[in-house]
Amino acid sequence: MAVTLIIILFAVALDRLFPDRARVPPFLWYEDWARSVEQRFNAGTRGQGLATVIVVAGPVILGVALIRYVLSHISYSLVYIFDILILYLCLDLYRLTQWAAAVSEALESGDVLMAATHLEAMTTKTTGDVTESSIAQAAVEAVLKQANVAIMAPLFWFILFGPVAVVLQRLAALLDRLWGHRNPQYAEFGWAAARLNDILGWVPARITALSYGIMGSFEDALHCWRRQAGMWSDINSGPLLASGFGAMHMSACEETDDEDGSGATVTHGFVVNAADIRRAVALLWRVLLFWLAVALLMAGARLFGVFG
Repeated sequence: MAVTLIIILFAVALDRLFPDRARVPPFLWYEDWARSVEQRFNAGTRGQGLATVIVVAGPVILGVALIRYVLSHISYSLVYIFDILILYLCLDLYRLTQWAAAVSEALESGDVLMAATHLEAMTTKTTGDVTESSIAQAAVEAVLKQANVAIMAPLFWFILFGPVAVVLQRLAALLDRLWGHRNPQYAEFGWAAARLNDILGWVPARITALSYGIMGSFEDALHCWRRQAGMWSDINSGPLLASGFGAMHMSACEETDDEDGSGATVTHGFVVNAADIRRAVALLWRVLLFWLAVALLMAGARLFGVFG
C-alpha cells in the first residue's frame, strides 16, 4: 500500500508540473488510429463494434503488460518508474481544473463567448445555449463527471490492478467519447465501447458520488442522489451530478419530469454562476485529498502493524 501511495503521489506531482504533457495530448495518436480502424470496420452492428474495441484496445493493453513484465525481470525500480509514467499519462487533474478556472475567469470578466470557447475545449462538445448561467452549469457538470473519468476511476483501477487496468479504463472512456453517440452511425456500433466504459466507471462513479456527500452536504447529496439520479440515461452521470449538486446546495431535489434524460432541470430554482465552478473544483480537491489521507492512514497503520 505504501508503494502504491508513493506512485500515486509522484504521478499527481508530475501532473501538476507538466499538466499539458508538452502540449501533446498523450492519446492523440490513439484517437487518430481508432478513427481510422472504425472507418474500416463500422457497418452499424454491435458485433463489429465489439470486434473493433478488441482490435484497438487489445494491442495497447498487451503492450503495457509485456513492457511491465520485461522491466520486472530487469529491475523493480524500472517497474515503479513505468507505473508512475503510466498513471501520470492517464490522470487529467490539473488540466481539468485549469479549463474550469478559464471558464470561470471568462464569465467573471463578462466574456461569455470566450467562456463558451473554453467550455468546448474542456468538454470537446459544442455549446448550445450561450448564456452565463447555462455555460456555468455545463462547466460544473463537466467537473463533477470528469472528476470520476479522469481522476477517481484511474486511481481506483490502478490501486486494484495496476497500470494495465488504468490504461484499459482510459481507453474505454476515450472510445466511448468517440463512438458512444446516439445517432445512426454509432447507435449500434458504439454499444460495446459505451457498455465497457459504463462497467469500468460504475463502482468509481458511486464512490465519487458518495465522496461528494462526505466532503459536502452529506444529507442533501444522498437525498438528491436518491430522487434525481434516474433523470439521466447515463448510469454513471446520474449519481455524480445529483450527488454533486446536492453536496453544494445547488438543487432543491424536487421531483421533475425530464423527458429527454438530460437532467437539464436539476438546478431548478438555482441560478448557476462562475463562483459555482470554483466551488465544484474545490469539492473535487477535497475529495482527492480525503482519499489520499485515507490511503496515508492505511499505509501508516500497516507499517505500524509490521514494526509495532
